[in-house]
Amino acid sequence: MYQYFFANEKYKVNQPIHRPPVFSNFIIKLLMRFQLFCILFLVLFLQTATALHGQNKINLNVKRASLEEILQQVRSQTGYDYVIRPEHNRSFSPLTISLNDLELSEVLGLCFQGQPLGFIVRNNTIIVTDSQQQRTINGIVTDTQQKPLAGATVRIKGTHNQTLTNSKGVFVLANVPSNAVLEISYLGYELRQIDLSGTAASNLGPLFVLKPQIAALDEVSVMANTGYQKLDPGKTTGSLVVIDEKKIQQSPALSLMERLEGQIPGVQFDTKTHNILVRSPNTFSGSTSTPLIVIDGFPAMEQQLTANPTGSGNRLSATGSSAGILNNFNPDDIASITVLKDAAAASIWGSRAANGVIVIETKAGKMGKNSIHFSSIFGTSAPPSLHDLRTMNAAEYIDFEKEMFDNNFYYDPTSGWRAPNRSDAIMTMFRAKRGEISLAEQNTILSQLAQTDNRQQIRNELLQAAQNQQYNLSFNGAVQGARYYASAVYSKDRPIYRENNTNNMSLTFNVENSYFNQRLKVALGINHTIQKSNVNGAAIRAISPGTYGLTPYNLLLDQNGQRISRYYAFTPAVAQERFESQGYLPWSYNHIDELTQSNDHYDNNLTRFTGQLSYRAYSWLNATLSGSYQKGLRNMQSLRDKNSYEMRDLINTGTTINSDGKLIYGVPLGGKYVTSNNKMDDYSLRFQLDGSKTFHDIHQVDVFAGSEIRQSQAMGYLQTRYGFDKDTYQSTVINPTVPYKDIYGGSKTLNIQDAPINIDRIRYLSYYANAGYTLLSKYFLSSSIRFDDATIIGVDRSKRAKPFWSAGLRWDLHKENFMKTIPWINMLSWRGSIGTGGSVPKDGTSFTLYSASITDFFTQLPTGSIVIPANQMLGWETTRTFNTGLDLTAINNRLTINLDYYSKRSYGIVASVPYNSTYGWSSLSFNTSNMKSHGIDINIQGQIVQKAGWQWNSALNLSYSDNKVTDDRFPNTLKTPEQTSTPIEGYPIDQLFAYRWAGLDNKGRSQIRDGQGNILDSETSTDDFSPADLLYMGRMSAPYFGGWTNTLSYKNFTFTARMTMKFGHKVRWREVNSTQYPSNTAGFDGYLPNSKALVDRWRQPGDEAHTDIPGVIHTNINSIQRFELADINVIDASHIRLQMLSLNYSFPASMLGNNRTIKSLSIGATATNLGLFWKKTGRDVDPEYMFDGSYSSMPPVTSYVFRVNMGF
Repeated sequence: MYQYFFANEKYKVNQPIHRPPVFSNFIIKLLMRFQLFCILFLVLFLQTATALHGQNKINLNVKRASLEEILQQVRSQTGYDYVIRPEHNRSFSPLTISLNDLELSEVLGLCFQGQPLGFIVRNNTIIVTDSQQQRTINGIVTDTQQKPLAGATVRIKGTHNQTLTNSKGVFVLANVPSNAVLEISYLGYELRQIDLSGTAASNLGPLFVLKPQIAALDEVSVMANTGYQKLDPGKTTGSLVVIDEKKIQQSPALSLMERLEGQIPGVQFDTKTHNILVRSPNTFSGSTSTPLIVIDGFPAMEQQLTANPTGSGNRLSATGSSAGILNNFNPDDIASITVLKDAAAASIWGSRAANGVIVIETKAGKMGKNSIHFSSIFGTSAPPSLHDLRTMNAAEYIDFEKEMFDNNFYYDPTSGWRAPNRSDAIMTMFRAKRGEISLAEQNTILSQLAQTDNRQQIRNELLQAAQNQQYNLSFNGAVQGARYYASAVYSKDRPIYRENNTNNMSLTFNVENSYFNQRLKVALGINHTIQKSNVNGAAIRAISPGTYGLTPYNLLLDQNGQRISRYYAFTPAVAQERFESQGYLPWSYNHIDELTQSNDHYDNNLTRFTGQLSYRAYSWLNATLSGSYQKGLRNMQSLRDKNSYEMRDLINTGTTINSDGKLIYGVPLGGKYVTSNNKMDDYSLRFQLDGSKTFHDIHQVDVFAGSEIRQSQAMGYLQTRYGFDKDTYQSTVINPTVPYKDIYGGSKTLNIQDAPINIDRIRYLSYYANAGYTLLSKYFLSSSIRFDDATIIGVDRSKRAKPFWSAGLRWDLHKENFMKTIPWINMLSWRGSIGTGGSVPKDGTSFTLYSASITDFFTQLPTGSIVIPANQMLGWETTRTFNTGLDLTAINNRLTINLDYYSKRSYGIVASVPYNSTYGWSSLSFNTSNMKSHGIDINIQGQIVQKAGWQWNSALNLSYSDNKVTDDRFPNTLKTPEQTSTPIEGYPIDQLFAYRWAGLDNKGRSQIRDGQGNILDSETSTDDFSPADLLYMGRMSAPYFGGWTNTLSYKNFTFTARMTMKFGHKVRWREVNSTQYPSNTAGFDGYLPNSKALVDRWRQPGDEAHTDIPGVIHTNINSIQRFELADINVIDASHIRLQMLSLNYSFPASMLGNNRTIKSLSIGATATNLGLFWKKTGRDVDPEYMFDGSYSSMPPVTSYVFRVNMGF
C-alpha cells in the first residue's frame, strides 16, 4: 500500500490531492537605468521562469539518512510531493552524501545510484519504483579535458530510450535494463558504447569521457562569439562561420586578410584594395558597405578599411603593409573569428549590421602549467618581372616616336625657351632636321638607343627583393587562480619598391580572475600597437607612363656607373644657360636621388583597453558591466628636401631677377614639411543581464538584455611649412595669400591647403534584448530587438533613432525518431531567419555645416564657406534580410555540408539627386533609392582519408551573389560607359557598359554602332545616345567566388594547398589609355604611352582589316576614348588562383629529449602568390592585376615564407 506525503502537512492520507500554487517573487535591482521595455522584458522572463520551474536549486547534506528522510528534505526545498511504499524505505541503504546547488534530477539520480530502487517524476510528484531488472543510470559526460559536453545524446542501443545531457553535462536515464548497451554520442567525438551486463550501477561514472575524433572538423568544438554572448554554432538559428586558431595559423602570412582569404563562404577579402564584402552590398557607397569589425566585444575604433593614404596593395609587393583595419591585429593573438552574416546573427548590433559583422576574440589565459610560445616568420620574394607590364621595347618605342615626329606632332624645342625637353630619340631627330648631324649619324644614334634595355638597371636600383619578418613571444598560464595571456610581437615589412618599409610592434596583456567561489569574475585587457611606415614614390613614377617615366632606352647609370640626371621642364641648354648660370638651382631630375629626397613618414600609435566585471547572482542569472577605451594617434610627416626635384622646380619657377641682377625668391629657399596629425578616441560602456534556465530537461530559455553607450571622436589638422631645414627644424614664416611673380611673368600664390582643425564626433545610445527558447534540445526559437540612437552631427532625432529586430527558427531533424532509420546521417538541421539591419547616414546633416577659412588678403576679413546645407529629411538606410539554411553531417561525421540561401531588400539608400541650383547646390543627398539582392553560400568539408598515419581533409566553399537596383527615382540617362558610378534601375550597382565596336575607318579612327546598328565615326557626337545604344557587359565584381583548401597529413608532416576562385565578372582592359594617347596634330607636349598593344596600331589605309588599335596620324580624342571604352576591351575576368602551398613538420616528443625544456617544436615552409591556375580570357594578362601606375596594380610575385614555432 502506498503512502502519500504532501508538501502541506495538513493534508491527510484519505484526502484528495490538492496542491497549492507555488510562486516566488523576485526583486530585481538594476545597476544602470534601462528603458521601460528592457525592464519589462526581464521581469517577464524571471516571473515566467519561476512559474514554469516551480523548484529551486537543492542543497543536501545528510549522514546515514533513510530514503524517506531524504525525500522529506527534497520536498521542503522544492515543494515536490513523493509516493513511497514501506518496503522501499526498508530496502534503501542508509546514505551519506553532500550536494550543493543541483537540479532535482541530478540529486535524485545521485541518491538512487547503486540502490535497488528506481524513481519517476510526474506532475511534480516523485514516485519510487522497484528496480528489478531495470535501473537508473546517471553521470556527467565530458571531453578529455574534463569539460562538460552539453547536449550529448545518451541512449540504450536498439531502443528509443534516450536523453540529453544538460548545460553541465549531467544526465539521468531511467528504466535501463541490466543487460543493456549504453551509447553516448556527441558531434565531433568518438561514439562510446558501454556494456552494462554484470556491471553494478555504483561502478559506473560519475564521469563518462568522450575522445575527440581524429582530425574532427574544426567547427565542432569551437564556440561562436557574437560580441554579446558565446554559443554553440550547432544551436544557432542564424548564419555564421567560426574560424578557430588552427585555421588562422594554417597560413603564415603577416596579413590577417591573407590568412582568411578563400576560407569563409560568402565573404570576399580583397588583399589588393583591403576591402571586405560580406555577401552582397546594401548601399551605393562603398564606404558604408563594409562590415562592422568587433574586437573583444566592442566595435573597433577605425572602421575605414582602406585607411592607409598610400592606397597600397598586398604585402611583399607594395608599400604601407597595414592598409586594412584587420591588419592592425596580430594573428598570433587571435583565438577565434566569428563572421555574422544574416539578420538573426548580426541584427543585435543594429547600426551597420546589415553589412555583416566580423567578431574577433583575442586569446585568454588557461588554467594549468605556465607555458611560453615563440614563433618566427621570414618571407622573401624576388623583384617583379617588368616583362609583366607589357611595355614596348626600345626599338618599338623609337619607331612610335619616329612616326609622330614624321607627322609633325612636335615643336622644335629650340624654337623658344619655354619648350619642354624631348626624349633622346626626338632630340636626335631634331638635330638631324636642323642639320647638326647627318641622317646616317641619326640612324646610328637611334640604332644604339634601340638596342638599349633599362629593365635590369631598374630592378637593381629602384626595386628590391621583398622581405618580411615577424617575431612573436607569448606567455600563458595561471598564477594564484588568475589566468593570464601576454604577448609581444615585432614585424618588419620591406616591399619591392626601394625606400618603402613598415615596422610594427604590438604588446598584449589579458588577465582574468574569479572571487567569492567564482561568483564574481574580473577581466582586464590591454593592447598597444606602434606602426612606422615610410613611403616613397620615385620607383613607381619611373616605371609608369608620365612626366618622369623612363622610356625603354633611358638608363639610370652611365657606363662608368655614375647616376644620370635628365631635364624635363626645359632643354639642357635653356636650363643651364638661362637659369642655372644665373644662380638658379639645378633643374635636372635624378630618379635614384629622389629615393632619399621625397619621403612620407607615417607614425601610428593605437591603444585598446577592455574591462569586464561579471557577477553570478543566481545559477541562472549573470550581471555584467563591461567597457572599452580605444585611442589612436596618427601622424604623417611629408618631407620634400631642399634638394628634391619638387622643391627645386617650385623654387626656380617662383624666382625672378631684379634690375640689379639679384634673385628674388617668391618661394622660400629650403624644403617643404607637411605634417598631418589625427587623434581618435572611442569609448563604450555596456551593462547586460544574462539568464539561462533549463526546466525538466525539456525546456531551455536563454535571454540577455542590456544598454550601452558609445562615442567615437576624431580630431585632425594639416600644417605646411616652407623654407624648412631638416637639420635645425626651422622654417620661414610666410603669408600664403601674398602673390609672387614667376618666370613666365604671371602671378601666383603658394595656395597652401592647410585645413582648420576638424572634429568629427558620433555618439550612440542603444538598448537591446535577445531571447532564445529550446524545446527537447531539437527545436530552437530566437528573437532579438535593438533600439539605436546615433547622433550624426545633429541629425534630427526622429530620423536617427531606429529599431532593428530579428527572429529565427532551427529544427534538428536528426533527433527525430523518423531519422533514426538513416544511420549514415549524424546531424541534419534546418535554419530560417528574418530581420533588419541598418547603415548610418553619413552624407548629410540636419544642420548647416560651415567651414571657416583664412583672412582675405585684400579685405582683411575672415572668409568661409558652407560645406553641407541642412537636410532635415535624411534618415537611415535599412536592410531586411531573409535567410534559410541546411546543415548536414554524415558518414560518421566525416562529411559536413552547410547550405544557405539569402534574400535582402534595402530601402532608403542615400543617393545624390538633382536640386534647385539657385539655392547654391546642384545636387543633395536624400534617401531615394531601393535595391535587392540574393545569393547562395555552400560549404563542404570532408575527411576523405582517415587511416593510421594518413589523413586527407578537404574544404570547399562556393558563393553566388547578385544585386539589382529596384528604384532610383530618376530615369536612366546613361550616355557613355564611363558613367557607371550612377545607379541604374534594373541593373546591378557594379554594372559595366561599353560602346558597340564597329572597327576602324580608312583613316585609322574608331567607329561604333548605336542601338539600331548605325555606324558612327569619331567625329559624330554621342550626345543623343540613350542606354539602349550602349551594350551591357556584365558585372565588375565576381558573382561567383570561393576557395578550396586541401590538407594532407602523414605522421608528423602536414601539406596544405589553397586555391581561390572568381567567376562571372568582367573587367575593362585599358591597354591604351586616352589620357596618355597623343591626340594633337602639332605641338604635342605630353608623354607617350608605352603599351605593347601600340605596336599593332593602324599606320596606313588597309591596316583596319587586321587591327583595332587606332592610328596616331588622323586621330582625335573621341577615337581614343571610344576604343578604350569599347566592348572588345572588356574581358572575362573568371579565374582560379593557386594562392598557397605549405609544408610543415612537427617534431615528435621522442626527438625533443627527456628534459623536455622544449615542449613542442614545428617548422614550415610556404609559397604564396603562385599565379593563375586557370583563366577564362585568352589574353596575356592577369585580370586582377593590370598595371595602372598604382602600388597595388603591380602583378604579385611568388613569395616564400619560412617559420618556426616553439613551445616551452
